[in-house]
Amino acid sequence: MGALEELVAKAGGCAVIDGGFATQLEALGADINDPLWSAACLITRPHLVKEVHMQYLEAGADIIISSSYQATIPGFLVRGMSVDEAEDLLRTSVKLAVEARDEFWKSALRKAKPIYNRALVAASIGSYGAYLADGSEYSGSYGADITAEKLKDFHRRRLQVLASAGPDLIAFEAIPNKMEAQALVELLEEEKVQVPSWICFSSVDGKNLCSGESFADCLKILNASEKVAAVGVNCTPPQFIEGIICEFRKQTKKAIAVYPNSGEVWDGRAKRWLPVECLGHKSFDALAKRWQEAGASLIGGCCRTTPSTIRAVSKILKGRTGH
Repeated sequence: MGALEELVAKAGGCAVIDGGFATQLEALGADINDPLWSAACLITRPHLVKEVHMQYLEAGADIIISSSYQATIPGFLVRGMSVDEAEDLLRTSVKLAVEARDEFWKSALRKAKPIYNRALVAASIGSYGAYLADGSEYSGSYGADITAEKLKDFHRRRLQVLASAGPDLIAFEAIPNKMEAQALVELLEEEKVQVPSWICFSSVDGKNLCSGESFADCLKILNASEKVAAVGVNCTPPQFIEGIICEFRKQTKKAIAVYPNSGEVWDGRAKRWLPVECLGHKSFDALAKRWQEAGASLIGGCCRTTPSTIRAVSKILKGRTGH
C-alpha cells in the first residue's frame, strides 16, 4: 500500500486524479459512440489514448487511469476478436498509460525545479453494468439471475490480465451496488492480487449507492479488506461530494477518493448529456478545495471534466500559481 500513501504525502496530503477520458478523446476527434465507449480507441486510435494521458499529466495529474473502464473480454469477443487479442488490448491500455507517464516524467526531470510528482498508473475496471451498456450502471439493477459468483466470473480474467500488466493501482470505478462490491473484495482475495486497489461507488442522490443501498453497509465490506487501499465515489454529481466525504469519514479509516462528473447528467437510455445547473456560484476547483478540507486525499474529475479542469484543481490543491 506504500506507493499510494507516499504519493499523497509528496502531493501535500491530497493527490490529483485525472479527468474525463472519453470527453477528451472526443475533443481530439475520436468517435466513441460505441458499446466499447472510450475502449474502442484501443483498437482504432491508440495514439489518441496516449495523447489524452499526456494532456492530463501536463495538467498536473498525480494519478492517470487507463482507458479500460469499458474494455472487457466479452465486449471485444463480440467485435470478432479472439481471447488473446482481447487480453492484449487490456494490456495495451496499461502499457499506453505507463509509456505516457514514463515519457512525461523523463521530460519533467530535465527541468531545473520539477513541479510534478511521478504519477501512478491505475488500471480501470468498470462495473458489470458498464459492460452491459444498457443504463444499469446508473441503477445497479442487474436482474434476478445475477449473483456474486457470476460477477466474480465476469471480472476474474480481466482483473488477472490488468493486474499483471504493470499498473501501480487497480481502480474499480462507478460500482453501483453492494453485491458487486462484495464480489470484488472476494475476488481480490481469491486471486491474491498484490497491486493495491481503490473501489469507488456511484450515487445519484448523495445518500446511497445507485442501487439505493447504504454507503455504510458497503464500507463495512471494504474496511475488512487489506487489499483495498482507498474508497470513494466517482461519476457522481459534484454537489453531493462534500456530504459524502463527511459520511465516509465516519465509516472508514481508509483514504477517500472522489472524482465526480462535471454536474451534467448522462441519460443512459437516450445516450446524451442533459445540462444542469448544480454548482451555483462555485467553480469545480473551488469545490475541490472544500473536498480536500473535508477529508478527501485523492481528488479528480470524471465525465465532462477536462485537462483544464484538472489544471485548475491541481493549482488550487497544491497552492501553485505556475503551469
